[in-house]
Amino acid sequence: MGRNPLSFFGAEPSRRPPRRRYLEVKDRPRRLLAQSFSLLTVLLGAAYVYWVGRLALIQRDWQGMLFWAAEVLALLLMLLLACDTWRLRFHRPRGLKSSSPALPVDIFIPCCREPLEVVMATLRGVKAIQYPAMEVYVLDDGGSSQVAGLADSLGFHYLSRPLAGLPQDNAKSGNLNFGLDRSRGDLILVLDADQVPAPDILTRMAGFFRIPQVAYVQSKQAFFLPQGDPFYNGDKIFYEVLQVGNDQANAVISCGSGVIYRRRALEDLGGFATWNIVEDFTTSYELVSRGWKGIYFPYALSRGLAPATLAGVYRQRFQWGLDAMRLFFWDNPLWKKGLTWRRRVRFLIIMVSYLASGLVFPIFYLIPLLVYWGGGSILLGHETGYWLLRGAYLVSTVLMFRFLFYRKDALKQFKILGSLFPVYGAATLAALFYPPGRKPRYLVNNLYPFAIRERSWYLAPHLTLMGLHLTMPFLSLGLGWAMPRLVAFNSIFSALTIWILSDLVLAALSKPRWAPAMDPKVAYG
Repeated sequence: MGRNPLSFFGAEPSRRPPRRRYLEVKDRPRRLLAQSFSLLTVLLGAAYVYWVGRLALIQRDWQGMLFWAAEVLALLLMLLLACDTWRLRFHRPRGLKSSSPALPVDIFIPCCREPLEVVMATLRGVKAIQYPAMEVYVLDDGGSSQVAGLADSLGFHYLSRPLAGLPQDNAKSGNLNFGLDRSRGDLILVLDADQVPAPDILTRMAGFFRIPQVAYVQSKQAFFLPQGDPFYNGDKIFYEVLQVGNDQANAVISCGSGVIYRRRALEDLGGFATWNIVEDFTTSYELVSRGWKGIYFPYALSRGLAPATLAGVYRQRFQWGLDAMRLFFWDNPLWKKGLTWRRRVRFLIIMVSYLASGLVFPIFYLIPLLVYWGGGSILLGHETGYWLLRGAYLVSTVLMFRFLFYRKDALKQFKILGSLFPVYGAATLAALFYPPGRKPRYLVNNLYPFAIRERSWYLAPHLTLMGLHLTMPFLSLGLGWAMPRLVAFNSIFSALTIWILSDLVLAALSKPRWAPAMDPKVAYG
């Protein structure tokens, strides 16, 4: 046999198979299909948008230009998803083995006037955590004597800014920094007052801090949810796809609970970020831009409460949207120093999805109504071309979502995103009025977690739109506002609008049905 040519350079080829990441081989068929349909969707979408833009420019129609602008922004979201979402990185369920000796962990439980039974369930769960070196700090901005007594009975440290005579500046982030200054563990686990942890939360996550550049490790969020998860609070696409992809690109978003931070990284940042309403997204954003690394551990190691009413959903999602859009307008990832291009894209996906909900969906809802009333459309006479191009783009999009978000109920996510347009639209507008130096007010979630009363006025935009889409076609025909051919064509979009909005309306008007194991009244009773 001839001599291997590599031996001339003192190297022999390795006979070991190439090292693969956990689940990489198993996920490969899905990834290849996701890549293929993502690229096809972008190409078909670009062709369709070009065609619509050409019609709008030729006819010089302002409604057509508005419709085209909405389609461009929708395509941008598709492009961001297609660019960087298909490749996911998983971690083994057991995590990494912790260092020896184990790194000391401080557990922070920030609370502020939550029901005592909720805080009690969380503290009892914390007491059951199995870890050799930990201290627990109950950070009570409510100054409750009952919470103080409970913490003392469990052997936990109780700290309260009101009782210490300190102002409650910066809400939760200020409370966390208050605890940071009065503790000394190498790692800090943050748990919201309604998040009951698993006993092995630290043993499965702390080992990642053997990697020197790891600043934080975020676990998957899980919640007590009614049957069917009517408001899509489980958010499977974010927690089971986007965050897993973020891990691949080192752009993991902290969710503020079930997350462990390295103290040294927080000190490098000057503490938890206080610029935005809540600390989570912004703290992770700043840490990554400074060269630190975040890890996403895609397993639920705590379970908490989620809004059970539309009012609660609105309040929670408004704060999320306002936080993200303040970053978009005043500290945009595209111009953020220290971020690679892939990380800029990953952070932008969340912001553009809020823009799509707050701006794009309302345009799609309003354009058909304007067509009924005005009697004109850039698509009149071009219906066949529209159905061919838009139909191909739509089919490809469905297949793209099928493999990007495999078994994650992407259709429900789409309908909820399309139905929360009042929230994300208001958050986008509000973000323009809160530049650096002018901070919005923080709203505590889950002060009334078991409330079931709903405020019907929250549905006013949805019911108004549904009513208009039901009646305007008949008015347009009866009063001769538009050609019957155009009304018939346009009624398809009206039916689509009603279909999208109906899920949220029915969810808000229906009483939640709970399985016994998921009923928060049982879990926190």
